[in-house]
Amino acid sequence: MIGGVNVDLDGHTTLPGLWAAGEVTSSGLHGANRLASNSLLEGLVYGKRAGTGAAAAALRVPDSFQVLPLENPPQVDGGEPLDLRDIRNSLKSLMWRACGVRREAGRLSGAAEDIDRWCSYVLPRQFNDPKGWELQNMLEVSRLIIAAAGERHETRGVHVRTDFPTTDDDHWQRHIAFKR
Repeated sequence: MIGGVNVDLDGHTTLPGLWAAGEVTSSGLHGANRLASNSLLEGLVYGKRAGTGAAAAALRVPDSFQVLPLENPPQVDGGEPLDLRDIRNSLKSLMWRACGVRREAGRLSGAAEDIDRWCSYVLPRQFNDPKGWELQNMLEVSRLIIAAAGERHETRGVHVRTDFPTTDDDHWQRHIAFKR
C-alpha cells in the first residue's frame, strides 16, 4: 500500500489496539516515495516503538482467559466450488498489469470491473480456512489500491500515471483517505 495507515510517533493508529510499522505506514517521514535504505531504517525504528507500545498496551488489558463466543450463522453456498488458487493468481497478475509500475485510467477501470466480478462471488462466501480469508482480504485491498490510483490524476513518487505524467502540487500534494 506504500504508506496507507496513519500512525503517530510510536506506531499507534487511530483504531484502538492496532499498531503498525514499516511500508504500510504513513508516518510523514518519506512522502509518496519509499527510499529503500530509509524505509528499512524507519521500519526498524517504528517496529521497535510499535512493538514496545503494543506490548505495554496488552499488559494493561485485563484478561479472563476465556474464548469469546462467535456467531457466524451458516450461509447458503452459492453453488459450485471456487478455485481459490486460480482466482488469487489471476488477481495478482491483473494487479501487476493494471496497477503495477505504470498505471492509466482504462486499465484501472477494467481491473476494477474484473475485481468487482470476483468480489460478487468470493466475498459473500464463508470460508473455514485462511486461504479463503486471505483471498477476500486481497480483493478488498485491491479495490482500495485501484480506487486511490484512479482518483490521483498525476504522477508522484512511485505512483506513475502514464495518462497524467507530471506532478501537480496545486491539486494533489495531499493524501487520499478512505474511511468506512
